[in-house]
Amino acid sequence: MTVVESRQPESSSISALPLRTAGGWSSTNGIDTNCVPWRLWEKAKKHFWDPADLDYSTDAAQWAAMSDAQQLSLAGLARGFMVGEEGVTLDILPLVMAMAEERRLEEVIFLTSFTLEEAKHIDFFRRWFTAVGADPEDIARRQGAQAVAMGRPDFDPNRSTGLFESVLPRVMRRLLVDRSPEAVLDASVTYNQFIEACLAISGYTVWGQMFESFGVLPALQQGLRHIRADEGRHITYGTFLCQRVLASNPELLPFARNRIIELRDNYYAATGNYPGQTPAVIGGTAGEEFQWNGNFADLVDEQVAKRIQILELAVHMSEAEMIAGAEAEEVQHQLLAS
Repeated sequence: MTVVESRQPESSSISALPLRTAGGWSSTNGIDTNCVPWRLWEKAKKHFWDPADLDYSTDAAQWAAMSDAQQLSLAGLARGFMVGEEGVTLDILPLVMAMAEERRLEEVIFLTSFTLEEAKHIDFFRRWFTAVGADPEDIARRQGAQAVAMGRPDFDPNRSTGLFESVLPRVMRRLLVDRSPEAVLDASVTYNQFIEACLAISGYTVWGQMFESFGVLPALQQGLRHIRADEGRHITYGTFLCQRVLASNPELLPFARNRIIELRDNYYAATGNYPGQTPAVIGGTAGEEFQWNGNFADLVDEQVAKRIQILELAVHMSEAEMIAGAEAEEVQHQLLAS
């Protein structure tokens, strides 16, 4: 499998950077309550939810009545989301540290809610699997057997290359030693633009079509609605961050554009799924009540094109306009509504 790695970090003396000063605290000098990150922080507080508050009993009963094919399609997608949530939870801290070092208090405050919510999403999916009695590892083995039957690579539990196994960790850990605009942009393009926007939003499209024709599992549906709202704020911040960096460094636009295309192509090569292929029925044979006749790669390709257009808007704005404006929120509203 081809893996797109980020540029190797350069040596740095970040540990020797100046520490705080007694008169330099942002909270005493005034917090910018009108900037995008602070507005997202306010929304995060208002829309807090707890996976433990959901009632999973109906899901457990309905799960037991499903066919093997239906269980595999639903649980396979849920397992993929759960693994992705774990990956982004484990790898977000270098971004928090980078923004802290730049003394961007409002962004760090929002990122504390961002980090909590990513962890909460793991909590939700793990609770759901336990409640319905499904084993994620058994799901992975069954998916591997299904992949082999379709002529695709088997699931390898010892694989150490891949988007969440190597690409994302390296990109994010680069920020521990390299705080350059390119390093920040690389992290946000990989984390927010590709993983959260292109892959996750495409996944929500699949979830939506699945539940439209197969309207069961109310706890799973409710949890996913909460998660999508959380991720909407995360992607909005990622859009803001990328556009802020590009507004001050417009020469990095080709890098951002090429990076998201690299990530897209790497994802296609790893999955063996490319745009334009004949859609495969998911969820069993014809006649079963749940089917999804789409091609996930087509959805990803569509989102990549949208993300590139959004990034290109930034080169025509100043960083000050980006921080005070609502462009990131506006484009995100359009994206999630699409």
